[in-house]
Amino acid sequence: MFLAALSPLMALPAAAEKLPKKVIVGAQLTGLFHIPGEHEGAGVYYEILQRALAESGLADQVEIIVMPMSRAKRGFVDKQYACYAPGITSFDLQDSSLDLQNVLISMPLNKAMVRVISRQEQPPVMQASDIPNHAVLSIVRGTPMSDEMQGIADRVMEVFEVSSETENVQMLMNKKVDYIFSFYPDVLFAYEELGISELPYSKQFSPLTMRDTMICHPGHEELFSAINEKLIQFAQNGVLKQMLGDLNMFADTPQGDQL
Repeated sequence: MFLAALSPLMALPAAAEKLPKKVIVGAQLTGLFHIPGEHEGAGVYYEILQRALAESGLADQVEIIVMPMSRAKRGFVDKQYACYAPGITSFDLQDSSLDLQNVLISMPLNKAMVRVISRQEQPPVMQASDIPNHAVLSIVRGTPMSDEMQGIADRVMEVFEVSSETENVQMLMNKKVDYIFSFYPDVLFAYEELGISELPYSKQFSPLTMRDTMICHPGHEELFSAINEKLIQFAQNGVLKQMLGDLNMFADTPQGDQL
């Protein structure tokens, strides 16, 4: 009887160890966040956040899950996940149904720019008016749209939505579209995967520039602060620049553009 009475008490520590982990959800981004099994490696943003968790002593309490952007955003809005990356700028804040005004926003992991990319035989797009109304474009599903991008999409003949930057580039190479909206640095990984050189674009024209960050719901301040402090440290000591490598979109040193 004595042993039987003790058994529930002895089980308490084990039960405590099985508390569910908090989740940082990453939106699938070529080269940055990979869904397991789809590409080699987890993606550099995953590696940066995982290193921040490990160095903060939180790796056993938090896990990073990667899924398609639309699902990741919906799950975060529904508060299924504590945090989300690549940040608030990937949401359409004109959607009044999104309650994201009070989220915690980290320092940037990187900068991202939408470029209008054309085929080798075409001149680069220098401004929105260079894209004719009869053009056909493609874009990765879930990519945020600026007013300028939406204006182009509304007037051209058709806009296809694809699942990845790799598929986006293939649409252009196979002449199924005339131009693509592509995110730098994401598209660089697609070029590497396809074994091709960069396709033409104008460095002077970007219809959308944004910062990739991690955002967390209020109530997860301790997790947020621990990771954000590490990101600041990584920017200052050069770790962030080193980990990003060729995917680094900040000019010169990351800390000069980020802080």
